[in-house]
Amino acid sequence: RNFIKIIKINKSFFELSIEQLIELISNDDLNIRNEENLFDACIKWIDYDIEKRKSFITQLIHNLRLGLVPIQLFITKIKQHSYIKDNDECKPIIGETLRLLYKLDNDGLMDTDIDCPFIRPRHAHEMIFAYGGWSGGNATSMLEAYDIRADKWTVVSTDQVPPRAYHGCITVVNKMYVIGGFDGIEYFNSCRTFHLIDRIWNEIAPMNERRCYVSVAYLNGLLYAMGGFNGHVRQNTAEKYLFETNQWSTICPMHVQRSDASACTLNDLVYICGGFDGQECLQTAEYYNPITNQWTMIQPMRSRRSGVGVIAYHGSVYAIGGFNGTSRLNTGERYNPTMNTWRPITDMFHPRSNFAIEILDDLMFTIGGFNGLTTISNVECYDDTTDEWYDIADMNLFRSALSACVVDGLTYTKIFLYSNETSIVHNHSTTFTPLPVIRTTNVGQRTTPSLTVRLPPITLTSLNQSLRNFTHGGIQ
Repeated sequence: RNFIKIIKINKSFFELSIEQLIELISNDDLNIRNEENLFDACIKWIDYDIEKRKSFITQLIHNLRLGLVPIQLFITKIKQHSYIKDNDECKPIIGETLRLLYKLDNDGLMDTDIDCPFIRPRHAHEMIFAYGGWSGGNATSMLEAYDIRADKWTVVSTDQVPPRAYHGCITVVNKMYVIGGFDGIEYFNSCRTFHLIDRIWNEIAPMNERRCYVSVAYLNGLLYAMGGFNGHVRQNTAEKYLFETNQWSTICPMHVQRSDASACTLNDLVYICGGFDGQECLQTAEYYNPITNQWTMIQPMRSRRSGVGVIAYHGSVYAIGGFNGTSRLNTGERYNPTMNTWRPITDMFHPRSNFAIEILDDLMFTIGGFNGLTTISNVECYDDTTDEWYDIADMNLFRSALSACVVDGLTYTKIFLYSNETSIVHNHSTTFTPLPVIRTTNVGQRTTPSLTVRLPPITLTSLNQSLRNFTHGGIQ
């Protein structure tokens, strides 16, 4: 899924015709992180046969979604590129695009239904599901899906199920598994699944113990549920679920009683960090080895963290946020399993505990939670290559005690994010039409009438196998 590697080892991209390349870059399903990468690819395609292809630059930039490019990047890289500066046919496109980008940068948009190829986000190939939680003094059953390409949360309509908070959530194949939790009255050992195709909820075998504030993880075909609170005591017990037999069985108990902890898997081990033992917030952490059925303590975290978010990210275990017994935290730290050491990372913008955490598109997301005063809907993501956090679109519902999971596959994103989309009729004209004035809103998404140049349409099925691989395999 790394586009740079693909074009280095696969020359079929450079041998595409102009018609095939336009069909590729115009495709909503093209899996690409940003339009800058696609612009670079188009330039490399031209460079492969510069004398014959340089004149195609106008058609190519017509079909790139330049409205999604940051304005400074557009000015310094695209506008100044020699192929564009030296082409008179590009000048009106660049001028109108620049005007549009300034307008978007200052005002945002009015409409959230983006129906223009120039500004329309491409289809995400994976999404975050945020399910359940605690909001307004009650448990909720709300399910929201996050589209990283449009930076938008969509409420998913499902069959009505009882609300649940302080639960665990995992996706396996075509189902979301919801484990344990609490509804304000009952502490659950029950578990349910949500079928991603049929959109139907079903009960599966209950756990051996009731677990609210439970930690869950998935490793090598097994689902693990650890610790929690059964309504009476904080637990050090743990169990695993075998999908084939629909049965839970106990495993070796942890060294420490933990509710409000969080768990992840890394290098065939299950890590669990922090939590609350009934008396104090914990900074201890340990890992489980399924081969030996044993838990091993590791170096304690730098801070006590109850309601912490824990996740594996680029070979490290991250522990983010939580409650230290005095205040909600915006700090985070990273565990190096080789060195058995914890190191701090840059602080989040917002303190939070009892939130959801996930990895999407090679970024770490922290979702919702409790900030010490109220439940929150804000979301932010972290890029470890820059050690920076970025604000993301808020959820539709303020909530803590939620759980999240990643749903991978264009089949599923089309069901939950794009099922109401109508197909766009594109103009096959190669003439340029100036863009109208953009309307504004506080939503912060972009929409504008069509700016596109299309040659006579060809179907993706008419392209060779390597072209289909670009569309479905992904471009980073």
